[in-house]
Order: sequence, then structure tokens, then C-alpha cells
Amino acid sequence: MRGFAVSSGAVSGGAAPLGPAREASPGDARSGLLAAILGTIAWGFTGLFVRETHLSAVPVTFIRLWMGVALLGVLLVIRRRPFGLASLRASLLGGLFLALDIALFFGSLKLTSVAVATVIGALQPALVLLVAGRIFGERVGVRLAAWTVLSIAGVIAVAVGSGVPHGDQLIGDALAAGSLLAFTAYWLAAKQAIGADVDPGRYTFGVMFVAAALMTPVAVLSSATLMPTHASDWLWLLLLTLVPGTGHLLFNYAHRHVEVSVSSIVTAGNPLVASVLALVVLGERLNAIQVGGGIVAVLSIAAAVRGKADRRSIPIPSGTRTDIDRRCAP
Repeated sequence: MRGFAVSSGAVSGGAAPLGPAREASPGDARSGLLAAILGTIAWGFTGLFVRETHLSAVPVTFIRLWMGVALLGVLLVIRRRPFGLASLRASLLGGLFLALDIALFFGSLKLTSVAVATVIGALQPALVLLVAGRIFGERVGVRLAAWTVLSIAGVIAVAVGSGVPHGDQLIGDALAAGSLLAFTAYWLAAKQAIGADVDPGRYTFGVMFVAAALMTPVAVLSSATLMPTHASDWLWLLLLTLVPGTGHLLFNYAHRHVEVSVSSIVTAGNPLVASVLALVVLGERLNAIQVGGGIVAVLSIAAAVRGKADRRSIPIPSGTRTDIDRRCAP
């Protein structure tokens, strides 16, 4: 999984009605797709960096979030983007789900394999499409449901391919499933906020700040050591902030130029990147059943989302500014 992505424009007030669909230019579409690909690769390093630290999940989450707040805050100051109460209010719900997502995902990486955790998280695009019908009035057909069931079967094969999980591995798999639900809720909260003319950099900072603030009392009250005891941990924490963190900035840009369904297909490649890195660096191996299950899961998710994208276009809020400077604001 990831840093986090902001769906096509985040708001500081209630959602405005969606305007007519707007076609992106070929150049914009290509640059948006490239940003999504690079963002997915950046997210793929998350598991590696978390596993290399000697800290438990709570302090890693706590430090990573506040590092992100500091970095984004500096960028807002440099770009002279003031952050007010309206942006903070808009960030509350997303920040709550982000804190849950990152804490649960980092916790899962400490207890189960990187491949299993990321493949479970890869169900997010299909899960979003299944619930989109009730929330956004989008049709969900039998074909989509069938692809989703097949992707879940693939995930199950990855999770139990080496034997029925138990002990720490079972807890890690459960945390990954909880992270999946939290990230899906975050994604839907951001999508539901589409419509107002707000700088995505402010929203990103606000969500990060709210998540960090929520994690602070949890970290302080926990029995875990909050500060690294190994000098190398600071390097891994910095890389965790910069590399996967850059991923969500890239997706902020990508969501402005390509359909959400298309970018979701790209994110399905995240488990592949994470698994290769875990194999090469951490020596985590998968057996044939797990490899096959992972391929089935990723391809099924891609087929489900691609089929949905072929039958509809994603509307862009008519009031959204489209200048390049704002789209790629940090």
C-alpha cells in the first residue's frame, strides 16, 4: 500500500453538484498516467522501509505522520498557501481514516509478509466500485461482482497458500484487512468531497495533520519506545516519508488528468512492486500457489475496474480550476 491519494479534488465545505464530464487532452492524460505509474512504484517501497526499522508500528506511524506534516507545511509556506479552519474542517474525516489505515497497515507489515499485506490492500479498487452504487449512484453489474469475487479468491490463495495463518501471521492478515477497510473509507470520503475549488496541497496537509494529531495520544499512552534507538532507523523513516509520501503527491496530480478507474488499475500493480522488493531485499519468498493467487487477484481487479471504466466516464466538477500550477501543488 502506500502513502495516500486525494481523489479528484478535495473540498473545504460540502460537496458541490458534479458538472459535465470533461475530456483531458492527450498530453494531460499521458502525464497523468505516468504520474500514477511513478506513484504506484513509490508506494511499493512502503513495506520495505517499514520492515527495515527496529520500531513497532505505533511509533513508526507517529513519526512518519509528523515528518509528513513538517514537509508539507514547509512546502505550503514556500508556495504561500495559507491553511485555515475551513481546510481543517474538511480534513477531519479523511484524517481519521488515514490514521487508521496507516497504523493498521504498518502493524500488519510487522507481523505478516509484505506480499500478503499488499495483495490484501490491492482489493481496494474493486471494493470501492462495489459500494459506489449506493453512495454515488453508479451501477454495479454481475460481471463486476464476479471479478471481485475472483479477486478475493486470489487474495485468499496468497494468504493461506503457505498454510493456514495462525499466531502473529493471522493477526497481521487481520490488520491488513482492517487497513483495507480504512483506506477504502478514506478514498470514498475524499471522493465524496469533490466539487469545491480548494487547493489539494492544503487538503493533503490537513489530512496529514489530523491523522498525526490523532496518533499522538495513542503513541504517548502506548508502552512502545517512541524514538529510534538505532541511527539507521532515522534513514528508513526519512525514506518512508519522502518516497511513498511523494507517491500521494503524484496521485494528486494524476487524479486531475485521468479517470479514477484508470488510476485504480495502475495501483493494482503495487503488490507486484512490493513483492519483488521484498524478495530481493528481505528474502521473502512465495510458493507457486501464492504467486498464482496474487496474479489472479491483481488481474481480476484490473479487469473489474477496466470494465467499469469502459462503460462510463468520470465527471469532473465544473467549478474545478484546471491550471497546471494548482494541479501539482504539494
